[in-house]
Amino acid sequence: MSKKLENIDIEVNELKGKNLPTWEVVIPNKKSIGLIEKVEGRYRATTTKTSNILFANSLESSINDLLSYFTLHEK
Repeated sequence: MSKKLENIDIEVNELKGKNLPTWEVVIPNKKSIGLIEKVEGRYRATTTKTSNILFANSLESSINDLLSYFTLHEK
């Protein structure tokens, strides 16, 4: 059994004017897959479609968590 891997292009945009440092993770020309906020030194990612919350210790890990969640549950 093999699973085909595919690359997903994403953009990470910092959102200005928020109370917390916030980034939106989007698939260009398609849709947002989540928001990431820095809260008390950790990164809280909230999925756009299901509002699930994932915590990580770095922005990069948080982006990867969102992508993994999106690939497994929301595509």
